[in-house]
Amino acid sequence: MTNEQLVVIAVIVLIVLIMVTMVAIMQLSKSRHRNKRAVLGQLNISPQAGQRKTNEPGQPFTESEPKVLTAEESEAELERLQKFIEGQKQIAWNTDISHHLWDLYKNLLPRTSPHSWDGYIQDGEWYDVKILQASTQDGLSKLEFELKGARYTFIDDEEKQGWRDLMKFFSLFLYDDSDRCLIEIPMKMKVDSEGSHYSILSGGPNAFLPGGWISDFIKVKLKHQRIRNQEIRAQKHQERLDEIEELKARFGILD
Repeated sequence: MTNEQLVVIAVIVLIVLIMVTMVAIMQLSKSRHRNKRAVLGQLNISPQAGQRKTNEPGQPFTESEPKVLTAEESEAELERLQKFIEGQKQIAWNTDISHHLWDLYKNLLPRTSPHSWDGYIQDGEWYDVKILQASTQDGLSKLEFELKGARYTFIDDEEKQGWRDLMKFFSLFLYDDSDRCLIEIPMKMKVDSEGSHYSILSGGPNAFLPGGWISDFIKVKLKHQRIRNQEIRAQKHQERLDEIEELKARFGILD
């Protein structure tokens, strides 16, 4: 054979060997894929579920994933968590839940006294809120109550905090019956010539677990506000009627 013929035969043999190798690799890959599907099928999960997923945006990092983060990963995780928390805070701001809770708490406190004159309280219940217990210990004021059949606890640490330039910074907490902190509202108390003033700090809440409880509290607080406004209007109306009768009597005015 000539050299040219030998070269042609060698090329053909090489091509055949390459094709055989590729076919073998493809068969091996298909076999592995079938085995994976069989295992996942026994576990009753899909191939997609068998893949490990990283935390998607909007999902906080949890301790159930014991992963050691690198410096770059920790920076990215912190940034992602900060964005997630800002989204959670936006829910609180959009619902104005901090102000609703503070107003409700202010209205509940006077009703905790056993000498409360409020005629609407019956067996500790006031406008759909049943007051269970009020106590103060170690500078913490605690108010336990029921709302729509669920138990909650308000705690404020105002008495535990010190003064700074006639200002006191403290927090109002709301806990559920599992002792989870649903929200922490940062507060400021300022004393000036006109007296004491409470205000909610704009950076909060410092902790927040959104849920169906938000709607329940807003509805009850708005009901309290509506009934209280009716009471105030009725009281002012009666005061005006009394003043009219007094003026008529003092100046001898007859109807």
